[in-house]
Amino acid sequence: MHLKRGYIILVGVVVVAAAILMFLFRVNENQVTVQRMLDFEQAEPTSQVVWEDRESIRAFEYAFRFGKQMKGKVDIAAPPYSVILGDSRYLLWISESSEHGNFMKPGDTGTLYRLGKSFTKKIWTLLEDAYSVSGSSKEGADELVEGEQQITQSMSPSPIIESPTPIPIQSSESPNNEALEPAYLESSAFTEEEKPLIELINLRIKYLHEKKWDDFLSLYTESARKSREDSSGFTGFTITSIKVEQPIAIKEQKSLFEAVVQVSEIRNNEDSGGSSVYVFHKSKEKGAEWRIADVD
Repeated sequence: MHLKRGYIILVGVVVVAAAILMFLFRVNENQVTVQRMLDFEQAEPTSQVVWEDRESIRAFEYAFRFGKQMKGKVDIAAPPYSVILGDSRYLLWISESSEHGNFMKPGDTGTLYRLGKSFTKKIWTLLEDAYSVSGSSKEGADELVEGEQQITQSMSPSPIIESPTPIPIQSSESPNNEALEPAYLESSAFTEEEKPLIELINLRIKYLHEKKWDDFLSLYTESARKSREDSSGFTGFTITSIKVEQPIAIKEQKSLFEAVVQVSEIRNNEDSGGSSVYVFHKSKEKGAEWRIADVD
């Protein structure tokens, strides 16, 4: 009797679990539409791409359904894409070098969601197939809507801010670096709220290149500065290429503001490039300024 009851319970659990899985992994919509964006509201003319096959629709549905909400509120640049899926619209930040894409729901401004790695890869593959490297639609792509027109090079599908032409720096302290000039981020490409963060990154690049230890320390928060004051053997280096990889996240914490900027960079003392994550803090006191809390 007990065995029979246990078997019935087990069957019931399996049925419920199967029903939950079927609900989570369902595909509701018949098509997904993507447009490239000029700003938060205006789409680029003739940039619309439509997918009607089940696999492509599933990739987008699952990506948004299982997106992870990030903490705090963010203020970021306009998205490169918008996605219409059924009655829902999403603003999408994604690029070839993105490990994780991000999206936002227009009705929930300031709340950012992160895509999983596999979903990011699948969606980028679909976008890459639809839009050629030159920015024009690929010939023969069944997903493209009728009348698809060529898209200009200036609207290539990448939210990454590339480093501009390096700014010359005079340095009498490091003759070995005379042939090298550091690369900087172009602050004018960012919002007013983001510019102070970009300027701190640029100053850090400058002081590392010039080996100016005291000026370098002045960029950090008091606690971070104290932990570095006893460091010996400070060795400067030159960052020869840098770009922002993800949308800048600015969050309000209980006692301060925190910002996170992820960059990829190439240094003159390394064989290959790498990535760094800058963490900034600013107190809530009047007149407080951003300072670097950590660089990982």
